Amino acid sequence: MKRSKVLMICLALLLILPLVATACTPGETTAKMADEQKIVYNMGAEPPQLNTPLTTDVVSFTILNHVMEGLTRRDNNDNVVPGMAEKWDISDDGMTYTFHLRDAKWSNGDMVTAGDFAFAIQTLLDPATAAPYAYFAYTIKNAAAVNSGEADASELGVKVIDEKTLEITLEAAYSYFLDTMAFGVMMPINESYYNEVGADNYGMEADQMVYNGPYEITSWEHDVDLVMTKRDDYWNADEINLTEITGVVIIDAQAAYTSFKSGEVDMVGLADAAMVQDADANGYTPMTYPDGATFYLEFNLANDVMANQKIRTAVTYALDRQSFVDKILNNSSLPALAFTTPAIRDAEGSGSFHDMVGDLIKDDNSEEAKQLYAEGLAELGMDNIELSMISDDGERAVLYANAIAQYLKENLGITLNVESMPFKSRLERMENKDFDVVFAGWGPDYNDPMTFLDMFETGNGNNHTSYSSAAYDALLADARATLDDEDRYAIYVEMETLLMTDLPIAPVYFRIRDYVTIDNLKNVHRSAFQDINFLYAYLEA
Repeated sequence: MKRSKVLMICLALLLILPLVATACTPGETTAKMADEQKIVYNMGAEPPQLNTPLTTDVVSFTILNHVMEGLTRRDNNDNVVPGMAEKWDISDDGMTYTFHLRDAKWSNGDMVTAGDFAFAIQTLLDPATAAPYAYFAYTIKNAAAVNSGEADASELGVKVIDEKTLEITLEAAYSYFLDTMAFGVMMPINESYYNEVGADNYGMEADQMVYNGPYEITSWEHDVDLVMTKRDDYWNADEINLTEITGVVIIDAQAAYTSFKSGEVDMVGLADAAMVQDADANGYTPMTYPDGATFYLEFNLANDVMANQKIRTAVTYALDRQSFVDKILNNSSLPALAFTTPAIRDAEGSGSFHDMVGDLIKDDNSEEAKQLYAEGLAELGMDNIELSMISDDGERAVLYANAIAQYLKENLGITLNVESMPFKSRLERMENKDFDVVFAGWGPDYNDPMTFLDMFETGNGNNHTSYSSAAYDALLADARATLDDEDRYAIYVEMETLLMTDLPIAPVYFRIRDYVTIDNLKNVHRSAFQDINFLYAYLEA
């Protein structure tokens, strides 16, 4: 692909520019602030629920990052900084962390304790919870065994020393452990309140949660809006400027942009180049950032047709990604010829893991695709196939899905019926593995290739494809046990290469997003590791 080197250079620059643009930290603002510090942004979808052990989507995680706080959190340069833990000690072997909690309160007045974090981790790993992200805690000693029911919760490497001291022992000295503790599923849970409202109700309504973060949810009208109000008793409330953040649910991109121009919304995504140009022509300043998401087709290998590797490879090769980016997306996104986003660092920390992997699949190769498709049909004893693909029901999502269907019809003669539905319903169908093909996206939870690659372990809660490979699982086990970055990254390269050979998924594009805010909304941070962070934002007078 001739444009790839130029595009990757541009992406590298885009990774840097947002950091320059948001270099301020809380307390450093010298500008005069507006008297009213209330904003409205477009969430774009209804949060399915806010029960932290069960959450999997970026809409919900964005909200949780404002109303909850983990032992660590990320600043506006994506660095890991103290959160509920004001400091921590690390043992000489790098395997035991002792977290010292600050004085902080829940929104119901209870003190935040070490037990709240221990209970949250235990709940995440409890087999009865069936948490899709349970594997996220597998860095912790005996976590995998507890989650599988092979070990008792008492054997978990999490120990409450006292109300303000939590000790966590790891399986190995993982360099990215502190980064994982800032992620949504590792947020604390107030055990007594959780038991009072019940596991099935927790996080389903504004009044069925308690909050330990900078904001609390004061209103949640489903499929309409959600209001987060600043907590005056948050430990660092003096450094939080916005007093109210309202997220509205406007699924249609054009309708959302119209709401922005009419003054109803203060920040909105720009779906394509036409919107970017219009915003610029109207005196706004469009901004761009790579959000770290890879969008791809997931194949359900429990389906006899999709279980055929030649059929999957044929579908993968039949897609015209460059045309899709140029004509359908019509924005700055990049064709994806591998899975892990370029936003993930390499072994040295100075470059991209994607450069280590390179392009691993073929784009717009209809000739080879047709040959593989014919061979796959012969193996299945079929003359042709008809499949269905589920997608979100927004106008853009339906457009994207129909474009994929058109490529397969034109290049292979496959009929791909598009079934669109609300975001929440699509997630439920994926989790229940009730689909043939789904157009999905995955963004990084922390800055290590593991955040993409461990998803395809046999039985993983986020492995909707039912992909199972003993060779892949063995490589993953080796990667988890390898402490040296260079050696571990070499294993990651093997894993991604195997994944792109077996192809339970077909990467389509690396997303780069355009958006616009009102002129006096300052210091919003958006990156591959924080889709939206308003904690450092303010309205200028």
